[in-house]
Amino acid sequence: MNRITMNDTILKTKKQEMDFLRFMAKLGYDLVDLNVVETFNWGSITLDDQKMMDKRHSWTDGGVLHALRSDWTNSIVRYRKQYELEAEKIAYAGMVYKKSGTIHQMGVETFTSDISAQQEVLSDVLAFMKEHLKKNISIAVISHNKLLKKLLTKDQMEDPMIHRLVSERNRDALSHALSKDHPVIGLMEVRPEDQLEYIAGRFPELAQEIEDLKVWEDKLRKLSIENVYIDTLVMPRQSYYRGIFIQLYQKNETEPQASGGQYTSSSKAFGMGING
Repeated sequence: MNRITMNDTILKTKKQEMDFLRFMAKLGYDLVDLNVVETFNWGSITLDDQKMMDKRHSWTDGGVLHALRSDWTNSIVRYRKQYELEAEKIAYAGMVYKKSGTIHQMGVETFTSDISAQQEVLSDVLAFMKEHLKKNISIAVISHNKLLKKLLTKDQMEDPMIHRLVSERNRDALSHALSKDHPVIGLMEVRPEDQLEYIAGRFPELAQEIEDLKVWEDKLRKLSIENVYIDTLVMPRQSYYRGIFIQLYQKNETEPQASGGQYTSSSKAFGMGING
């Protein structure tokens, strides 16, 4: 990359960040800008942080654990707890650094269990993507983490191989790893549009989670997203999600333009991040 091209890329990225932060500030979001280097206390490190640490650039200095920021939501939750922030809506923009690569992200978080408020945040993100990034989001994929948690044991949920096989929809390998009559295998054998009916018939205790999926499906359609799919086999990459998980795509693309969902901070919360 030559100097002029690099300059143009940097300026474009910074302009997008400023446009995003101004857009969200006008809508009442509090803006945050956190340190790239995070410090952890070994005695109080969370399970989520432990799980993410092997994917982060980390080091120890004088017995203190440090790591580069690898996930904005995780960093904001920790910062919010440490300083007892009372902000209801937060917007951020900046880089995250993982061993797999460096990613530019812009996103928002809202700390409320109110579904209408969470859906308003989703609407704000879609509005920015359409108006400023000229992104035509035409596909949404929705999942709910509690569905697979019901179908898989705790050990299976934490098994990287099972994660990979489920994401690959590798039915043959999963039949050997689980069993031929395992409900996950049965779920793979039905059409996507029949997945909820399959689960409802076998796990009536998941009625609320199924209803939640339908509520979010309806909202996404009202936001003019042409193709909305419920996929109960989607497993979020981050382990902190505790409910609805959404991925937004443009037509003919395999990587989501934005993703996010419900999780638990000191209260219920919802976040969406735009991938740069």
